[in-house]
Amino acid sequence: MVATATYSQKKVQINLESKIVLSGKDNLLPHYQYTNQWGVVDPFEQKQALVLAGAKYKVLDAKRIRLDAGVSGVFKHQLDKSFLHEAYVKGEAWEYIGFFVGKYAFTPLSYNDELTIGGFFMNSNARPIPRATIGLFDYFPLHFLNDRIEIKGGISQGILNDNRTDQGKSNSVDRPLLHEKWAYMRLGKARWQPYMGLSHSAIFGGARINGKKIPIDFWPTFTAQGSEKIGGGEATNAAGAHEGFWDFGIYANTQWARLHFYVQKPFADGSGMKIYRGNNRDYKIGLLSNVTNGTWLRNLSIEVFKTDYQSGQGIPDPLYPSGSASQGIIWLDEIPDYDAFMQENFGVQQTGWNKQKVLKYLQDKLNQGNKYGGRDDYNNNGSYYNGWTYHQQSMGMPLYHTFWQAGAYAPEWKPNNSVVFMNNRIKGFHVGLHGAVSENITYLLKATYTYNKGAYPEQYIRRYSWEEDPDFFYKGGKKQTYTYLSLNYTHPKWNCFSLSGSVSFDGGALYNAWGGSLGIRYTPSVSFL
Repeated sequence: MVATATYSQKKVQINLESKIVLSGKDNLLPHYQYTNQWGVVDPFEQKQALVLAGAKYKVLDAKRIRLDAGVSGVFKHQLDKSFLHEAYVKGEAWEYIGFFVGKYAFTPLSYNDELTIGGFFMNSNARPIPRATIGLFDYFPLHFLNDRIEIKGGISQGILNDNRTDQGKSNSVDRPLLHEKWAYMRLGKARWQPYMGLSHSAIFGGARINGKKIPIDFWPTFTAQGSEKIGGGEATNAAGAHEGFWDFGIYANTQWARLHFYVQKPFADGSGMKIYRGNNRDYKIGLLSNVTNGTWLRNLSIEVFKTDYQSGQGIPDPLYPSGSASQGIIWLDEIPDYDAFMQENFGVQQTGWNKQKVLKYLQDKLNQGNKYGGRDDYNNNGSYYNGWTYHQQSMGMPLYHTFWQAGAYAPEWKPNNSVVFMNNRIKGFHVGLHGAVSENITYLLKATYTYNKGAYPEQYIRRYSWEEDPDFFYKGGKKQTYTYLSLNYTHPKWNCFSLSGSVSFDGGALYNAWGGSLGIRYTPSVSFL
């Protein structure tokens, strides 16, 4: 939504964009009318008019450091819904270290959010959060290896300062912190450039709805280890809530296009992260193509995605059966005598039990033959009700549906509402096309098919239960298609002035909605006296 520009000394780059958005559904816009737009458009307003106004100024342009400052705001026809969108200082040191402080609409991880479905996290879907970030945002060649290896990465620390306790949930947390980092490596100086990367996101700290503060133990949060300081489940699992994804791919230059093929594997715990064990069967597989000298087709996106497995449907940990002297989670490593354990808790009078035999017995008898460690529940966390949301929009995969979205298209359904994402188990495919109709008119076309299976904590009455909710809205899976077509006209002489229009239709078992938008954009450079 925010224009990029090359600054001249003592000039301000201004961005003015007005937009009108309409929908035929009274409480939810079509998907692509609001997603991947940095939270500028409200998903739940049927009719809205807004102005995005911002300015950028080059503060310093020295040999070893550059500094820019920027600010923008969203002004709506209902003034009380207007908000500060950006306020930041960003820069570059020694031409390769990037950094910024504040609310800045920038993602170092997503691959062309405008054309694709959007990234797993740190994408352009929700509003920018206040954060401090530093890193190598672009691949940097290692000169001591003759530039044959390139690396990039970074670290970010932010705060989720939206209203996160309005649902009155006991597991709501106000003003938690957000820690994110990523590291990538690829082959340099080659026509074909394979790469691999790992990204990690963690929510921690904050205060409960009763005012009790959650202790912060940064290093265990950084390394996703347990913390005795925090205690409870976070002493044995990990300090805070954690998400991440592996990213493997290859860049290739051909005579007709610049190609980018990628395979991303999301995870929400240590077992999902260890993809070599084979229990992570979820993925996003994509191809991005930038066509050389393309006219009618300049960019192409094809994606196939699957997030419905989530380490399997088995409950996360074994539990003591009802009637046992002990209750809660069975920690197999802490059992001193497996024979006595089996007799006391299951009435099995047999000797020769060990950890592996007990685990197999528990899986067969209590977990319906499934391995423990399933139901990863992407973007949700039992200790942080709002999970990876900001101002009620997903900071994770935009195709995941929150409590508020599900309430808009399934108002009669009464979910468990123990976690904020009602629908994070999806699979489907996506196509995005971008090109030119004429010299001054470009188009963007997107179509996404999804099969939606809800979320494990909603399918079952509890995450640690095998009793299914008879009123589960997504039972059996629900098909849904999202479509979008936009045209953009740029004036041949005043290239800082453009007009845009779009139409959308969403249809399927979730809901049917049509909508459209009209916009005007003006991005002049003004001399600063």
